[in-house]
Amino acid sequence: MTVKGSGHVAVLDGLRAMSILAVLVTHLLPVRAFGRTWNDSVGVFGMSMFFVLSGFLITQQLLQRLSPAEFAWRRLLRVVPAAWLCAVLVWAFFHLQPTSALWGHLFFYANWPPQLLVAPLDHYWSLCVELQFYAIAFGLLWLRPQATWWVLPILLFASTALRIAHLQMASSFTWYRIDDLLAGACVALLMSSGHWSQVRHWLGRRAVPSVLMLALFVACLLPPAQINPLSFARPYLVAALLAALLVSQGGWLARQLSRPSLAYIAAISFALYLWHLPLAATWLGEGDLMEKYLKRPLLLLVLLAIAHVSTFYFERPISAWGQRMSRRWLVQGVAK
Repeated sequence: MTVKGSGHVAVLDGLRAMSILAVLVTHLLPVRAFGRTWNDSVGVFGMSMFFVLSGFLITQQLLQRLSPAEFAWRRLLRVVPAAWLCAVLVWAFFHLQPTSALWGHLFFYANWPPQLLVAPLDHYWSLCVELQFYAIAFGLLWLRPQATWWVLPILLFASTALRIAHLQMASSFTWYRIDDLLAGACVALLMSSGHWSQVRHWLGRRAVPSVLMLALFVACLLPPAQINPLSFARPYLVAALLAALLVSQGGWLARQLSRPSLAYIAAISFALYLWHLPLAATWLGEGDLMEKYLKRPLLLLVLLAIAHVSTFYFERPISAWGQRMSRRWLVQGVAK
């Protein structure tokens, strides 16, 4: 099975929706069980799922041999306009300082040390990691596309080895977090290789997705002041779960992830991610504990409204314009 960049696979929408819902729960709702708070663990789970899915889809585009210019144009138009709009408006509204930190957010290097991340835009660390992965993908397309087959797996194992050496279970630094994206990239490579038929036979077994999901939950647990060895396998478990769900789309878990309601959440997920922390820093998120959580339904309604408008009346028109322009350039290039 091959998932084309322009095709629609419902289970991928479900994974994207679950990733953003996990992030929203992490930042906006209390998650307590067994006498402790688990918000960080839920957040790691959501971001890992998002990164693996993103790495998979971006590498699918690499394998389609887009031109470097077309790839960069489409990816930047998908992320940058909305991210810049959010950053500039938040910087102006909250009168954030210093101005030098704004450039780190606008050009997606704020997660590098010394970190320039400023609340309520500190979630831009993930956009920095994402855009830096785009830069690697662009370099591969521009310099030597065939190198994709060995550069990405080497970078994956190198990143995991670095995490193990420095005992990093979760981090906002690119070199400690890019293994999630690279693991998803390697799923795309595997599905386009001659080894996929053997692997998909094992992944297609009925119990595999459930076992992988259970192992993934354990891998994302972040006990205080302790090391969770399974955390180092987190990117590989998420990647294996993604592959298993693509193979067995008729299974129970895949069917649940293919619900239309999740498809809508997936469609507005980027805007939900961009705006949820800035909104939580306004009156909608202020007050003592009781007042804060009484306001949560209103905050979520406003967030949904902004995300809907941003997605369908700002992001998508810009992306559609970018695709039209890239097709026009392609036709002009062929004509020459």
